[in-house]
Amino acid sequence: MLTSALLIALSSPMQLGTNIPQAQNNSAHHQIRCIMQNVGQPYDVLDMPWLRARQELRLQRIDGYYTAILLNEMSPFGQLSAPLYLENWYWFVAPSAQRLPKEMRQYGVVRGSHQAKWFESLGITPTVEVNTAEELLLVLKRKRIDTVLMDLETFAEIAERVELTTEAYSSDFFRYVPLGVYFSSRYLQEKPDFLAAFNHNIPLCTQTPFALSEREKVQIKNQLFIAAEQLSQDPRLVSAVQEANSQPSSEEQLTLLDKQWADELALNISGLAVSMQQSPLSKYLHTWQQQFSGQVAEIMLMDQQGRNVAISEITSDYWQGDEAKFQQAVQALQPYYFDAVSFDASTQRFLVHLSIPLYEIKTDDKTAGNKERGNKETADNTINSNTRDANATPAIPATPIGMLILGIDVELSLQQCAQSLSALDCS
Repeated sequence: MLTSALLIALSSPMQLGTNIPQAQNNSAHHQIRCIMQNVGQPYDVLDMPWLRARQELRLQRIDGYYTAILLNEMSPFGQLSAPLYLENWYWFVAPSAQRLPKEMRQYGVVRGSHQAKWFESLGITPTVEVNTAEELLLVLKRKRIDTVLMDLETFAEIAERVELTTEAYSSDFFRYVPLGVYFSSRYLQEKPDFLAAFNHNIPLCTQTPFALSEREKVQIKNQLFIAAEQLSQDPRLVSAVQEANSQPSSEEQLTLLDKQWADELALNISGLAVSMQQSPLSKYLHTWQQQFSGQVAEIMLMDQQGRNVAISEITSDYWQGDEAKFQQAVQALQPYYFDAVSFDASTQRFLVHLSIPLYEIKTDDKTAGNKERGNKETADNTINSNTRDANATPAIPATPIGMLILGIDVELSLQQCAQSLSALDCS
């Protein structure tokens, strides 16, 4: 009997449209090549603009196109893969328009682009439409328009190429945009196992994780760090971690408990995870979380081994000790640590974890809450400019006894900063 992989390998090449020039050293090309090799699927790439790619897929002349965003108008014709990568969209506004109402600004956009589709949804009629992003910034430079919506990294790269002086332009976060491959319904019906195999291989073929910019780290830190650090010093949390540390688990016990936790969740059994979530300390974390109106999506309190001690929301794993948000934070010996941005497909949210080490509270300190981390000013003065690494701070001469980790809704946090009238919140 032929396996699914062999059946795929024996099939005719998939026809994929793309708007990305094949000569361009783009990560999407590398990822597609890697994934298709892993699943044994031959494919051909056809150069075409977004508008034509969408039309060709509707007419069933191609099997998919990349990079694509989720569009309601395309839902009857296919399905979007999990994200290959994320774009970080910002509004860039010329000095002459920064005080103008949004409806009076002169907008420019690349014809048929993802941003053009967003303009439609926002009710924005562009003043100028061009064929490439490079042309768009040249038009901006010549002051025929004053506002563009573009990926942060792309804007910086092209602005340098066209010698556009960017310092005077304001930049406000709009949203993250997951980009994937849009596969036709016909193709997925013919090969029902293909999309799951494709999605499974995306993280295996990802070259670099999506990280917050230094400016974004500063913005999120300035909104949440003080309150989160105070929570990490709460005697109830420290005592719970100390009690857990007094009863360590063997490697075999960790494996068994982690499996039991995951199995019970998969079978919808009220077991370890539900019991922990209903503990008084977990309920306290959940109540604390509510003050941020959705910015904080979850809170995890862990002991020295990375075991869950208390959780504000159900987590997929019991043991977090093998994950970057725990390991890197322990090794860094810094007041806090940001991990990479992740996309939660089930909630369509982008999360980043802010990890804060817990330390022993000295019983002889005059003020409860003073910790072995030395001079607390190292935390208060962690970052005072947008150009410094938000994870690079003076080392703290102490071994953490546990970890407090906040899962933060990145889009909501940055959008609140963009809308804030207080410079303190966002600088």
